[in-house]
Amino acid sequence: MRFATILMLAGAISAGVPMAQALAETPPMPLVSQVPDSAQLPLGSALRPGTEYIDLDRAGYVEEEYYLTGLAPAITAAGETLFAAPYVTRILIRKPADPARFNGTVIIEPFTWFGERGAGWILTRDYLVRQGYAYVGYTLNINRPEPDPKFAGWAPEEAAPYLGIVNFEFMRDYDYARYAPLGFYFDPARFERGGAVDPFVPQSQGVGAQLALLLKSNDPDGPMAGLDVERVYVNSWAVTAQVWMDYVDQGRHQQWRMPDGSPLIDAYMTGRMAHGEVGGEVLRIPRQMPADTPFVTVFTQSELNHDVVNAIPAPQDSDDPQLRFYEVTGLPHLRLADVGTGEIEPTAEDVGRGDDPMCTTLYDEPVEYVASALLDGMDKWVRNGTPMPRAERVQRNGNSAVRDEVTGNLVGGVRPPWIVVPSAVYMVAEEAGCGIVLDTKLPYSPERLRAMYGTYANYERQYEQAKADFVEQGYLLPADAEKLEPIASPEDFRSSE
Repeated sequence: MRFATILMLAGAISAGVPMAQALAETPPMPLVSQVPDSAQLPLGSALRPGTEYIDLDRAGYVEEEYYLTGLAPAITAAGETLFAAPYVTRILIRKPADPARFNGTVIIEPFTWFGERGAGWILTRDYLVRQGYAYVGYTLNINRPEPDPKFAGWAPEEAAPYLGIVNFEFMRDYDYARYAPLGFYFDPARFERGGAVDPFVPQSQGVGAQLALLLKSNDPDGPMAGLDVERVYVNSWAVTAQVWMDYVDQGRHQQWRMPDGSPLIDAYMTGRMAHGEVGGEVLRIPRQMPADTPFVTVFTQSELNHDVVNAIPAPQDSDDPQLRFYEVTGLPHLRLADVGTGEIEPTAEDVGRGDDPMCTTLYDEPVEYVASALLDGMDKWVRNGTPMPRAERVQRNGNSAVRDEVTGNLVGGVRPPWIVVPSAVYMVAEEAGCGIVLDTKLPYSPERLRAMYGTYANYERQYEQAKADFVEQGYLLPADAEKLEPIASPEDFRSSE
């Protein structure tokens, strides 16, 4: 079907016809061609040493990069479709080499702005290859405009470390032969979000829909040839997750469907992104929630603190429609283990705060275990109809989150073992005031640890019980529980004197 029809549909919707009542359309099929080999591995390759690395050969996986080309509608942040425009982007695929290992589900996510990072892949890659998923990351990028709306409101010194790892210029500097052909339509005069230039690619929604169509169509000559794709899930854990909130909120889930009328996307998970923080409307629930598909949001301590401070209420969970919202305490917004290619995040030592105990200890507790368990729970909700667990919200007192008087940590929310049986006070960057993006924790003194637990053996025993409880609650998979070690060590219980 042509996008002229889609534009007519969008006109009807803008005229007041509810999206759910509008005639569903199948988006046009994009073209795909394999990217020729160059002297380097693809940007963000899991074969390169770095945060996205995994031993694909050992896991029985292959990685392939393709160009994706087509016509996609240019859509404003308010949901108005202006026209269709051509695009050329790339997709990076990881899939089981043996089709018998494929579990029928493809995970898709747009790479984030900084360093073309696959944030969802970083957090769930061990789980994905263990369970036989396929993964597709894709680029949503632009030629650098002046000024760059990604850095609106940033001081020059704040933006300086990131200027070289964004936009198509970064990708072409990395490998010109591979990425010179890439391009999206972008016009700062016609697209705004929250009164400023919209930093997101206007064609983002259409590209995501076309990618899902390509994957689920099971073309024998397509990039998933030999695999029987039954489901496509979004798992987007960075600022570009905003485009999927827009997609669902504006009713694209109902508007764009497979030829048989079934969904293009079978489940949505977004994480580490406070939707609306980069301008535009503050939303926690899409206004046009799907009737046939889960929508899951995961906040770390950083995003939940943002909402508490700004008095943004947390939504309630629902089974009809399928909505889950998780506030996970003791998880950071960003770790050094999460950064993208070329990204260097300053630490306390870099900003002259190396002697400040509030700033010196980064917390890098394993976000990936919680993210993997939630993705597994979402998968079971889709395939088996087993609802994901419901979690209480973090307790608030006005514009502050309530902290326990004994432990110093937040009360309520999803509580990992290191919060139930803590060995530190977990803060976010805004609370610590260290002048860095990375979140920090204040470890307990040996005296405090002994006062709380007596001995390390008691602490370890309680921690193991908290792990078992977390598994039972559905937030930790047994395979990952075996790898989860206590945060404190026996040495932490010994005085330095």
